[in-house]
Amino acid sequence: MIKSPAPSAEIPVSRLIAGRNPATTAPAWQVTLLRLQDGVELVHWCGRFERPASFALHDDSDRIHFSFTSRLDGVARCSFPADRRDHAIRAETGCISFGQGRHGSYHQQGMLENVTVMVRPDIFAAWAGEADGGLVGLLATEGGFLADHRGRELTDTARGIARAMRLAGEMSPAARHPLWYRAQGSVLVGLFLEARRQEPALPTAAPADRARLRRARDLLLADLSCAPSLADLARAAGLSVTRLERGFHVLFGTSVYGLFQQERMAEARRRLLDGETSITRVAADLGYTNTSHFAAAFRKQHGVNPSALKCRR
Repeated sequence: MIKSPAPSAEIPVSRLIAGRNPATTAPAWQVTLLRLQDGVELVHWCGRFERPASFALHDDSDRIHFSFTSRLDGVARCSFPADRRDHAIRAETGCISFGQGRHGSYHQQGMLENVTVMVRPDIFAAWAGEADGGLVGLLATEGGFLADHRGRELTDTARGIARAMRLAGEMSPAARHPLWYRAQGSVLVGLFLEARRQEPALPTAAPADRARLRRARDLLLADLSCAPSLADLARAAGLSVTRLERGFHVLFGTSVYGLFQQERMAEARRRLLDGETSITRVAADLGYTNTSHFAAAFRKQHGVNPSALKCRR
């Protein structure tokens, strides 16, 4: 399988969806790209990495990405420095992301299959009409990531598209008509919106609230060994507890303590990969008095034991 590129070698998203690998050895993924109409593309990605692979990415598209992982045998995640967090990618789960010019990284080990509909914002606005608060917040900021979109119909539709696009990539005569792909791409976006509609509606974060929420995030992550209480955090940021909790879901796509735990485990991974600190010391520094509890939390986030990660260095 291919080696990861040097951390400084950023890969434009346009290069990935065109199927160009960041190395010259045997390809570790296959990509099929179909242009459904001007401003709308359908992408099928199937990648397999026997060893952990990491890529520095640059989103040079101007698209909203409706991305659904139909299969995952392993672990995968993406991260954006502006968010100060990792986003775990899970099987049978979708995410909505947007952020032209964003810089981040992608990490994968094992096999992953994904279907993504990429839609230009003006076309999405015409399709969707008045979007919900979470999407408004996503588009109003420099970029964002809304995770955990699920549903049986969403899964079945994504798997059906993936099967058809595998045939299209093989130039099979059994591949579907272009109009079918265009219709299914629209259906997939609609199912994402329906999945969001089934969740409690979240208000749009006003500009003043966004500043307070970012301050709350910075305070929350200032000490990864001990999280402040919601009441203390809300008071320090000048928000009510309700607005704090709702605002985190709108702006950061997760709960207050969900963000804290993700960043804590990301810091644990960084320190273990550095190789200078023992597992026991990392666990203690991050507030764990029981190494077994730390190992369980690490495994839940990253899919491997901390000891296995150190052994692979």
